[in-house]
Amino acid sequence: MLKPDHITINVKDMKKSEEFYGDILGLKKLDIVDMGDHRLHYFELSGDLMLELIEYDEDHGELHPDVKTRGILRHLALQCEDVDSLYEKLKNGGFTVLTEPEDIEKLKFRNILAEDPNGVELEFIKRQ
Repeated sequence: MLKPDHITINVKDMKKSEEFYGDILGLKKLDIVDMGDHRLHYFELSGDLMLELIEYDEDHGELHPDVKTRGILRHLALQCEDVDSLYEKLKNGGFTVLTEPEDIEKLKFRNILAEDPNGVELEFIKRQ
């Protein structure tokens, strides 16, 4: 049996990433582990599932795939209590929101798409 443990994002700006995931989304901050040439910052997602933000000392550039690029991880979908209020919070916080709140009838949820400070696409959903 496989069980998810953590999801990793290589960050561009740790301060903005911690503000986004901690202050805006309200995720509980866990440990920081210094690995020598990089640091791992952990946040609790759900149960044992963690978000791992990696802050490397050395810059190796950035990747900018299109949303229709094949063979890549497209986005992370997170359930939330209120899509509309999160939409306003993200917009007012100066974060990139890609879509307005929308009901997706075929999937039976309301959603928005946004980007974290690292350009990672996130989908926030409220199931009916």
